[in-house]
Amino acid sequence: MQSVQDDWEQKFALTDSLRAGLAELQDACSEYHTQLLLSQAAPIEPTFQHSHASPLLSARRNASLRNLSTLRAMSPVPRRPSSALPEAIETTAQFLEWYGRVESRLAAEQDAESHAYAERLRLRKRQCGRMAQEAESIEKALQQIQKELERVSERSSGVQAACSEQQARGARLKRMSREISEQLAVYQSLGPIAQLLSAPGDKVCLDPEFLPSLQRIEEAAAFITAHAGARDSELYLMRFAQCRTRGLTLIKMHAQREFRRLGAQLKARSSDVHVRFRTAAVQLRPLLEALQRGQQGAGAMQVLGDVQQAYFAVRMSWLRTHIPRSLQAIEREHEDEAGMLRDWCAFMMNVCADEGRLYLEMFGREAQLLREHEDQAMALFHEQVRPRIIRLADVESLATLSLTLLTYQRPSASEDAQLDAFYAAVAAVLQDAQQRLAFRAQAFVQSEIARYRLAREEALGILESLRASRGPCEYAPVGRLRWLVAQIGGCLDGQVQQGIAHEALAACKQNIVAQGARALRDSARGDPDAERLAHVFVAATQNSAEQVISDLD
Repeated sequence: MQSVQDDWEQKFALTDSLRAGLAELQDACSEYHTQLLLSQAAPIEPTFQHSHASPLLSARRNASLRNLSTLRAMSPVPRRPSSALPEAIETTAQFLEWYGRVESRLAAEQDAESHAYAERLRLRKRQCGRMAQEAESIEKALQQIQKELERVSERSSGVQAACSEQQARGARLKRMSREISEQLAVYQSLGPIAQLLSAPGDKVCLDPEFLPSLQRIEEAAAFITAHAGARDSELYLMRFAQCRTRGLTLIKMHAQREFRRLGAQLKARSSDVHVRFRTAAVQLRPLLEALQRGQQGAGAMQVLGDVQQAYFAVRMSWLRTHIPRSLQAIEREHEDEAGMLRDWCAFMMNVCADEGRLYLEMFGREAQLLREHEDQAMALFHEQVRPRIIRLADVESLATLSLTLLTYQRPSASEDAQLDAFYAAVAAVLQDAQQRLAFRAQAFVQSEIARYRLAREEALGILESLRASRGPCEYAPVGRLRWLVAQIGGCLDGQVQQGIAHEALAACKQNIVAQGARALRDSARGDPDAERLAHVFVAATQNSAEQVISDLD
């Protein structure tokens, strides 16, 4: 049986030309033995370039490799070291073996880049798979954490609600404890307060704990009254009321004692009266304000009234000597009644203002007794002014006094209640002055205008003026009418002033007709123009008188 090699030789016999080509190829390859024939070649880095081998060459190469593998299995050929060049190819099997190695080397070099890239992709795939697994495990862990967080949050909400309830309960307990402590403090404060108010001596009011004790008494009384159903509430309320009465009485006694001391000092020396009272007010005002806060009931109001009466008694005892003495000193400085009255009013205004300020510094708030006290002070002023007004008979002096008093009337926009007594007294004095002025003006009309008698010499002078067509000389009643209207202008009420002016005009007209014209006729007796001149005199004089009144209107 023929061998496979012989069968191959027969089927694929080499021609002479092919043999010659193979010999030339063998000679040419011998020059590149280090690149083509070495079994272990240096690795080639992949450059990601695609092989451009021909498909026909690859098919032939694969068929040759399969035949070569079959030949190797049937008749193995001993291998030479890869480092040595092969001997001369004599058979087809040697050529195919050599050609297979060369083609395998070339194929490996062509596919190395693709294989490296594919290996990298497989590596990345494995890495991505592991990352996906890790991400999935992380997601599961996060879901588990979320569940744990929700469970913890639910438990925390429960704990927080429980804590809030405990806090609210604690706050209620604290409030109850505080209320109980306050209630106990109300009852426990009775002993120290009673001990303080029962202490001997007259300086109890000056103790630093005195005023706070009075405040605690008021608070305790209000608390016990609001909780009237508590045990022994009536007993405690009665004892606190006794302590309050005791405290108010101590204030009253201390204030009266201070007022008496100030009164004794004023009798000895009166130059610094207001300074002494203001100094005492610094100490007394807190006590007196506490006294006013405690006026709950008739007893407390009576205590406050007694203190105020003691204060006003001391002040009035000093004003009774101070006001007349000061008014007399002002009188000695003036010669005219108007200037004296102006300074008297200014002095009394300052007295009322000082009394109001001093009372407020002492007691802190106004009272009806202050107005009564200021009215008594202004009565001293009225007692000095009214007799002087009554003694005055001069219209001009009375008119000047009235104008002076009008300057001290209450301004329309004034809201100073401390000067109410002053303005009331000024209004009363002004009323007296205006009544006296109106009376004396009416008396002046009767005595100086209505009863005027024209003398013979004056009548002859009037006649001469009328004959010379110079017009009559001014008749005396007309001049007196003009002077009277000028004096009472702005001093009296409008209607009263108009009434006196018209009364004077009527008296002047009547005198012109009854006295003036008759005196002219008697003086011009026998003169044929006497009647005409008398008529001219009457018309001109009455016209002048009416002009005075028309100017007034």
